[in-house]
Amino acid sequence: MDKFNTGNTSHQWRKIVLTFIAVGSSLALFSCVYLFAFSSDAIWFFLLALRHTIILTPTSVIITILVSVISVICIYKTNNYRKSLRKANLELSRLQGRLVELDLSVYLDNCTGLANRFKFLDMLDSRMAEGQGNTALCILDLDDLKDINDTLGHNVGDQVIAIIAQRIKLSLGYPLQPNMYKTDIFRIGGDEFAILIMGFSDPENIAPILNQLLKNIRRKIELSGESIVIGVSIGVSISPEHGTCSDSLLKKADMAMYKVKDSGKHGVAFFKPEYMRELEYRVHLEQELNQAIINGEFEIYYQPIIDISTEKELGFEALIRWNHPVRGLVPPDDFIPVTEQTGLIVPIGQWIIKQVCSDLALLQINNPEYFIAINIAPQQLADNAFVHNVRSILASYSLSPTQIHFEITETTLMNAGSDNLRVLRELNNLGIKLWIDDFGTGYSSFSYLHKFKFYGIKLDRSFIEGVVESERSQKIVKGICAMGEALKLELLGEGIEHPGQAEFLLKQGCFKVQGYWYAKPMSLSTLNMWLANRNENSATKIIDQPSV
Repeated sequence: MDKFNTGNTSHQWRKIVLTFIAVGSSLALFSCVYLFAFSSDAIWFFLLALRHTIILTPTSVIITILVSVISVICIYKTNNYRKSLRKANLELSRLQGRLVELDLSVYLDNCTGLANRFKFLDMLDSRMAEGQGNTALCILDLDDLKDINDTLGHNVGDQVIAIIAQRIKLSLGYPLQPNMYKTDIFRIGGDEFAILIMGFSDPENIAPILNQLLKNIRRKIELSGESIVIGVSIGVSISPEHGTCSDSLLKKADMAMYKVKDSGKHGVAFFKPEYMRELEYRVHLEQELNQAIINGEFEIYYQPIIDISTEKELGFEALIRWNHPVRGLVPPDDFIPVTEQTGLIVPIGQWIIKQVCSDLALLQINNPEYFIAINIAPQQLADNAFVHNVRSILASYSLSPTQIHFEITETTLMNAGSDNLRVLRELNNLGIKLWIDDFGTGYSSFSYLHKFKFYGIKLDRSFIEGVVESERSQKIVKGICAMGEALKLELLGEGIEHPGQAEFLLKQGCFKVQGYWYAKPMSLSTLNMWLANRNENSATKIIDQPSV
């Protein structure tokens, strides 16, 4: 602050000094001219001659000279103004061009060259505001693009998206009935596209175009030495039939698209009113499940796993049940899919593991060799704290990790990303025994058998059902059992409902089974009674046997 004040003071003194110098110089010049004028008659004669000339000069000449001088000054100023104006116009044009570029960049997707989500929402709103004729909104979602990004990299994934965008443009550029429909294409998300189709009279006319689009997208893509095949799920809603509000139309097209996803992917679905009812039911069920977690309405049922050769129970499979306050006992197939979609399976799954460990600690009082198998969902494997929580729960009940078995379905393995696979390895290292559930129903199990040290495989009940009368089922079961024996994997057949099925499995070297023939899933209290009854019967048999 002191430096600043000092600078201002010195500047003021400099101005005062300069002012004095200027005034002094002016006075000195005036004094010189004055003295020179008095000392020389020539100056006086010159001034008199100049006065005489001005008096004799006509007024018109003076005015003309003045006007000319003023005109020259005006022309000079005007020229400078024109130059400034021209420069300002050039700068304005440049700014307008830049604004156009910015406007295009805001509404343009760089990867595909298509209009983006902002443009899509603007156009959809304008179409709904106009309300003239039918408008079909098609939402396209690429199937399993994440797998391509994970395995081949995001650069290849971006190239796939660009190729798919070109195929969509080509497919809609040459429709089955040209010049009949107007279409606009947008990229509205990472792997999502939207198509607006206008100018049709009957919604059924759209189906052939979309079916042809499915075929074109499904064609192989050759990139980075890989042959890539990708599908697309398409949901369609139509205005005004399904609504005249852009938000409603978009929501219904999304519902139809997710219906395709749930039905196996790569297809087309037009919105139906029952989709809305299903969504409302799902939302209501989600709210009830949240309340069920708070109220403790879940219960674990156990189905025994039997050794056929000894008829002895080895362990149990844990199966969750929901004691609904109104509907009673709800089977897992009715609510587990919703828990997986909403992420509720993570807290529910942690509760299951904790409850199972608590029950196993009690069951092992009578038999310390018992184990319990628990089904694990992919969302649980994606939980970063999953392995830590399992380790903590086992420690709190003083259980060995080998006494807990985790069953992983083929679907989980098919959708497993790198993080999920890492969690499976950590579970392996912890000592948890991993089973492949529903073995043989998919195609991914074989590729994972050499990646992880699985403890065993469970033969799917669909093969067991026809193993007595169906030669084809017998060959499949024989092949799976032979492979399991070669790889030193435990075998377990599920869904045993009559002794012929157990007999056939025993001949193939599959000793472990479970099913209604032996016991249905039961609560812990019922299981304890069942075990006590079996022990009592076993003791009676031993007493009744004649001595040697």
